[in-house]
Amino acid sequence: MKKQELKNKRRDYLSWSQLNLWERNPESYKEVYIYGRGIYPSKYLDLGKELAEALENGQSKDAMINHLRTFLPKCPKVEYEIRAKLNGINLLGKLDGYIPRKKTIIEIKTGKKWTQGMVDKSGQLTFYALLVWLKYKKMPEIKLYWCPTKEEDGELKLTGEIKTFTTKRSQIDLLRFIKNAYSQYLQSE
Repeated sequence: MKKQELKNKRRDYLSWSQLNLWERNPESYKEVYIYGRGIYPSKYLDLGKELAEALENGQSKDAMINHLRTFLPKCPKVEYEIRAKLNGINLLGKLDGYIPRKKTIIEIKTGKKWTQGMVDKSGQLTFYALLVWLKYKKMPEIKLYWCPTKEEDGELKLTGEIKTFTTKRSQIDLLRFIKNAYSQYLQSE
């Protein structure tokens, strides 16, 4: 692929997915975001996507997902896109849920394990807090709802539980994030 074609394929914004993949595996980043080869599907991503679609559209074929929908928060903004700019770089976040009046970020996760410590250190939540701060000049409240999963007979299933974690970020957290993760990505450009 020619250099100009690659440049034209690049996104005009930086998202958490891009930044996270760059930090974890620069080669995979190139495959996905430069060469456009896509992210490899997995049962974990598929289940999370199915839950997100049910929350957005209001229905699922899966009874457990419909059960969880009853108890997960109802947000006025679902799959809320928030855009901001930092040092001339466009940033984009897609929040699972957002309550504008309270500046509350809602993130919903599936998977085997989430703890308060993991939530407090989540780069994704820090990135989203940065977007809210840049756009509204207010520090958001952050809530993560974890819907645990288990494997049965090789199949991934939701347990039906929901655990709620609340966390916050300070301006110092945002500055550290910018200095560390964001600046590493920019230096690679």
